[in-house]
Amino acid sequence: MRKQGVHMRICIVTEYFPGGEELNIRGGAEACAFNEALKLSEKHEVTVLTSRTPENPENYRCGNMEVICCGPVRSYVQAGSITGRLSFMLSAYREGLKLDPDAVIGYNFITHPVAWMIAGKRNAAALARYHDVWIGEWVRNIGVSGILGELLERYTLSRRFDRIVAVSEYTAGKILERYPWQQVSVVHNMVDFRTPPVRKTSTPSIACVSRLVEYKRIQDLIRAVSVIREKFPDIRCRIIGTGPLEERLRGLARELAVEDNVEFMGFVEKHADVLEVIAESWVFCLPSVVEGFGIVVVEAMGCGTPFVAARIPPVMESSQEKGGLFFEPGNWRDLAEKLELLLSSGELHERLSSEAADVFRDYSADSIGRKLERVLTEVTGRDE
Repeated sequence: MRKQGVHMRICIVTEYFPGGEELNIRGGAEACAFNEALKLSEKHEVTVLTSRTPENPENYRCGNMEVICCGPVRSYVQAGSITGRLSFMLSAYREGLKLDPDAVIGYNFITHPVAWMIAGKRNAAALARYHDVWIGEWVRNIGVSGILGELLERYTLSRRFDRIVAVSEYTAGKILERYPWQQVSVVHNMVDFRTPPVRKTSTPSIACVSRLVEYKRIQDLIRAVSVIREKFPDIRCRIIGTGPLEERLRGLARELAVEDNVEFMGFVEKHADVLEVIAESWVFCLPSVVEGFGIVVVEAMGCGTPFVAARIPPVMESSQEKGGLFFEPGNWRDLAEKLELLLSSGELHERLSSEAADVFRDYSADSIGRKLERVLTEVTGRDE
C-alpha cells in the first residue's frame, strides 16, 4: 500500500551506494545515484538495490529510502572483479523481482541490464541513467577487464528501454548515432553542496581529482607542472585518486624533478575532504580526454575554483564554456600555458570564479530533480 502523497514507486539499481555513518561517496555514478535517490525520495517511494560491502553489510534505511544490499561482501572497485560483479547482478535481479515498482533505473554498465530485466518481469518502466558510451573503447580505456563492459553495453543498448536518460547532449548524441530508435532524454548530473569554508593556499596550487588511468592524461599535468615551476618554483599540485598508472606517474615526476611539487594523495575517503582540497586550491585541472559529463569540473565551479580542462565536448557542455580555460587535448605545453595564465592573473581568476558561481546554480538538486521527475512521470504515465 502506498504512503499518502507518494506518486511513484521507484527502484534504483546502482553498483555502489554510500554507507557507514559518513555516507562517503567514491565515484561519479555513485554520486549521481545517491543525489537523485535522495531528491526523489522526498516525494516518492524509493528502494535502492546495491552491493553488499564492508560499509554496507546489511540492509539499511537512508533518509526515506530503503537500501537492499545484494550479493557477496566485496570492496569498492573501479575495474575488474568480474565474478563479484556477476554475483551482484544476479542477486540484485532476484531482489528486484520481490518489488512492485512503477519504474526501475540502472545507473552504470552492470546495472543497466539488471534494471531492464527487472522492469520487464514486473511490468514497470525501464530506464538507464547513461554517463558515456564506450562501445569499441572498453579494452583500450581500462584493459582486458573491459571485455565485460563491452559485452554488457552492447547488450544494454540493443534493448528497447522506455527511456535512456543521458547526463549530457554529447552522450545522447553518441547513443543516437548508433541506436537512433532509442528514446533518449538529457538530464545533467545533480551537483549540490555547500562550499567548504576554507581559504586559498598561500602559495600557487593546483588540484586534480581523477582515476590514474591512461585516458585521464595525468602525465600531461605532471609535464605541465615541470614547465610552470620555472615561474612558480613553489607550485604545489595535489592529485587525488588511485589507479594502475600510479607508479609510472610517480616515476615521471621523479624523472622531471618535480616530485617535491606533485603530491599523490591517493584515495580520499570523505567527499567533503576532496571538496576542501579543491576549494583551497588556486586552480582545478582536468586533463582527461574521455568524459561523459565532467562532474568534478562543476564541483570545482561550486567551490569557487576556476578550472583548466581539455577542450572536449562534454566538459565544454557541462561548464557552459564559462568559469575556466580550455587547452588542446593531449597538448601538455598548451596546458602549461593556460595554467600559468590563470595562476598569474588575479583579475582573470576573479572573473572566472564569478562566472562559475552562476553556472553552478543550474545543477542544484531542485532544478535537476524536477527534470528527472518529469521524465519519470512521462514513462510511467502518472501525473506529478
